[in-house]
Amino acid sequence: MSTHGTITLVPSVHFSPTHRRRVRETIREAEPDLVAVELDESRFERLERAADPALDDLTRQLPPPAAAASGVLRALQRTIVRSYGLDPEQTDMEAAIETAAERNLDVALVDEPIDEIVSALARRFGPLTIPKTMVRMQSMGPEEYAEQFDLLALPFEEITSGDDVQPAIDHLRRLFPEIAAVVIDRRDRAMARRLHALRREGADVVAVIGAGHHNGIQRRLEELAVHDDEPRPIVPIRSPDRTVTRIPID
Repeated sequence: MSTHGTITLVPSVHFSPTHRRRVRETIREAEPDLVAVELDESRFERLERAADPALDDLTRQLPPPAAAASGVLRALQRTIVRSYGLDPEQTDMEAAIETAAERNLDVALVDEPIDEIVSALARRFGPLTIPKTMVRMQSMGPEEYAEQFDLLALPFEEITSGDDVQPAIDHLRRLFPEIAAVVIDRRDRAMARRLHALRREGADVVAVIGAGHHNGIQRRLEELAVHDDEPRPIVPIRSPDRTVTRIPID
């Protein structure tokens, strides 16, 4: 019987300088066999080409509604990041890949393909989505709103685990269950399956993931360690280029 490997999860805020340092330190200290990142093949390949796809690039790859949804999400992401005074071009994933290159380690791409994520998201939106969201917002009391403002005031450097952002995930799931089902729950399951496959092959892995995925992936990994009756997925493995300077995570 082969010996299973280990998974070290590094939950982070994608654009935080503190978390980029934490990612580098963890990889250097753990000396893993692989570094796993929250990317798929297409995003990694765009990174290698130093390309930043515009909306019309996505339109050629995705159905028009899915491409439009991706463009809106990407613009919203950049706006939020800049509002916190952070650089949307500097991410924890970049730090992970550069550190892997520094250590001559391969990178495992464990996220779902971006086109599948966006297409699934587009399918869940319909004419009743906005009215339903308004009803959910009206059902919230002042105490719940106050809790969300308190959470937004938490400095990024103080976020060390999924527990620190779980109230925000719960809030997202209550207001926008259509979004949470795809961008959180579906991806948690997919990333956990790929990480478990690497673990089954005996690899010691440092996995850099968004803090919002930490609890879901950890819970699913624990379940898979006990009940592993699913087909083992293929995990793309890449050798990073030391000249990597920027990374898209849309």
